[in-house]
Amino acid sequence: MKKLIILLLVLISCAKFAYSDNKSVIDSANQAYNKNKYVEAINLYKKVIDNGYEAADIYYNMGNCYFRLANFPYSILYFEKAKKLNPADADIDFNLKIANTKIIDKLEVIPQLFFVKWWNSFSNLFSIDNWAIVSIVCLSLFVIFLLIYIVSSLYTIKKYSFWLLIIMLFLTITSYGFARKQYNNIITQTEGIILTPTVTVRSSPDERGSDKFVIHEGTKVVIEDEVNNWVKVRIANGSNGWVEKQTYELI
Repeated sequence: MKKLIILLLVLISCAKFAYSDNKSVIDSANQAYNKNKYVEAINLYKKVIDNGYEAADIYYNMGNCYFRLANFPYSILYFEKAKKLNPADADIDFNLKIANTKIIDKLEVIPQLFFVKWWNSFSNLFSIDNWAIVSIVCLSLFVIFLLIYIVSSLYTIKKYSFWLLIIMLFLTITSYGFARKQYNNIITQTEGIILTPTVTVRSSPDERGSDKFVIHEGTKVVIEDEVNNWVKVRIANGSNGWVEKQTYELI
């Protein structure tokens, strides 16, 4: 956890410097967005991203720009990128759901086991930095209650401080687990959005593979394997097969 906290502090510091370096471009992009100049806003936001600065708000605005331009696959892509950085944002989630109603493929999602669904839902209540703050606060309280337990000579105080330090330890470990889960999700790229209008999914990683099914632009895929210029993907209903790399973009 110490490594994660240090890394988060470094990332926050870097993000502040990166934001200050790109502030004028971001302001220009926001002004273009507010004036309904969506193509101009997109180009400016892309310039900021190319300069090394990423933020949920940037991707969210890009998703909105593409949505207003009726380019729903790219809208979904950037809403997904925004959600990856800030899964707790209700506006991102709402707009993503609306964008998904505009594409061809309406896939039935395989239901998750209740404890997996609970874990994922609860871990997305806060962003990674907020979970890290919760973890740091709980760890600090754990240390305080531990010291009280050690130095106190009164039985009642020792009893309550003991149970409180146990609770703080549990909350520290839990919030750290949620922060770590989101951190791993951010640094790994195992999901993508299909951007080719129509893609035939094949049974093997070559043109000779038999056709399994067809998916369309805007569909979210999970990357399971990679062979040369082909990747094995899985869609929400559990079906899988092979597509060429150039048919999708990573989230």
